[in-house]
Amino acid sequence: MLTLTFTLLLLIVSGYMLKSIVKPKKFPPGPSWYPFFGCSNVVQNMSKKYGSQWKGLSMLAKEYSTQVLGLKLGRDLVIVVYGDSNIRHVFTETEFEGRPDNFFLRLRCLGKRAGITFTDGPVWREHRQFTVKHLRNVGFGKTLMEKEIQNEMSSILGYIERNNNKPINPKNVLPSAVMNVLWKYVAGETIREDRLKTMLDLFNARSKAFSMAGSWLMLIPWCRFFFPNLSGYSLINKLNQQISDIIEEAIKKHKCNAVEGNDFIYSFLEEINKNKQTYTEEQLKTICLDLLIAGSQTTSNVLEFALLTVLRNQVIQQKIYDEIIHVLGNKEPCWTDSSRLTYTSAFLLEVQRYYTIVPLAGPRRVLDDTMIDGYLIPKETTVLISVGDLHFDPEIWDNPRAFQPERFIDERGILKNSNHMYPFGLGRRRCPGDSLAKSFIFITFVGILQKYKVDCSNGILPTDEPTIGLISAPKPYTIDFVLRK
Repeated sequence: MLTLTFTLLLLIVSGYMLKSIVKPKKFPPGPSWYPFFGCSNVVQNMSKKYGSQWKGLSMLAKEYSTQVLGLKLGRDLVIVVYGDSNIRHVFTETEFEGRPDNFFLRLRCLGKRAGITFTDGPVWREHRQFTVKHLRNVGFGKTLMEKEIQNEMSSILGYIERNNNKPINPKNVLPSAVMNVLWKYVAGETIREDRLKTMLDLFNARSKAFSMAGSWLMLIPWCRFFFPNLSGYSLINKLNQQISDIIEEAIKKHKCNAVEGNDFIYSFLEEINKNKQTYTEEQLKTICLDLLIAGSQTTSNVLEFALLTVLRNQVIQQKIYDEIIHVLGNKEPCWTDSSRLTYTSAFLLEVQRYYTIVPLAGPRRVLDDTMIDGYLIPKETTVLISVGDLHFDPEIWDNPRAFQPERFIDERGILKNSNHMYPFGLGRRRCPGDSLAKSFIFITFVGILQKYKVDCSNGILPTDEPTIGLISAPKPYTIDFVLRK
């Protein structure tokens, strides 16, 4: 009897192991799979070898000569799509509109499947539409928002003036300015300086914690029960709670009518009174987190890359300054000036191409069996989108490894936006804060260069090699801001 039981158990385990390494019919090419872990070890080794998951996966796709890379990470089927037609297909077709539902992504959403970034279905569609509509109602994307950005630009210039006797790390001032504008629309007030620093430190610590703990908690989520500290789970939980407390405090102030004016939290609380079924305080809290995370780091990182580039290339900086003075003089910049400052706008587009802030977009979830590039993709497969590779595709861009703002200017000297750039995504999941990001980047960058020359007094230029995790960021550097005559 014992022998029979052992034999049956062995057959079951063997059957499971065999099934776990057999690829679905017409699945995209990729590394071989092993029981329990799939090809996770291959992906981890390639990521370590090439410095980031994005670059590691890119090299794997080249190794298998494919525009759709097929993987299995733990128990999950995963594909990575490359090439403009495939990427556009995933961005715009409804069968790729889903989001994976797993422990790791719930942890990113304060422990629940909530918010508008990592959810899908009817509630996601309704709440995304509500968020976009009510942000516009309180001034998002309008003249009022531009004025808020100009106020923050003045604060940045004031900070530079007060600290102009020493080199300045742009990370000490740019993220706080972006966060202040976002918080104004989310919570209706300017954040106190001490609270602002606390929030930024929390977001940075949380981002680093997710980058370090990601592979453990995504592939082996149960490891949190045995190694809560080693896996990073305890730290992430602690940071989540601290961020949750800050947002809850803002919600409580609104429930007591302690904040003047109108903002997103007031709009959502009003909707809760009408529809308690899907509009809840937990959902409000997570949407606030989504908006703050999506806008703060990405926007400030683009600006940091822009300043780094003109620091390293004085010829480009002089050309931008000459255009600013010729077109604007000393006039305060506004978003409508972007069409007149052709070279400056082309430069900022090239920054977003050359330093793709989110090189590996996603993740998406396939809602039904579907085809892409001739491959059959099973329902529930996770999809990653290699925007970074698209922005360096030699079939689309001439000399893609060169930094050339002129590629965005046509033969008539008019700015031309490329149809092959997706810094804010595409389709119904396009970033809802793109109007803020574009306006903030342009107005702040022009305002700084209009008044200051970006220089390096010690003559040692910082590297332009980015640090690539979930998002790309410049390595820490400092600037000497020289007041223009």
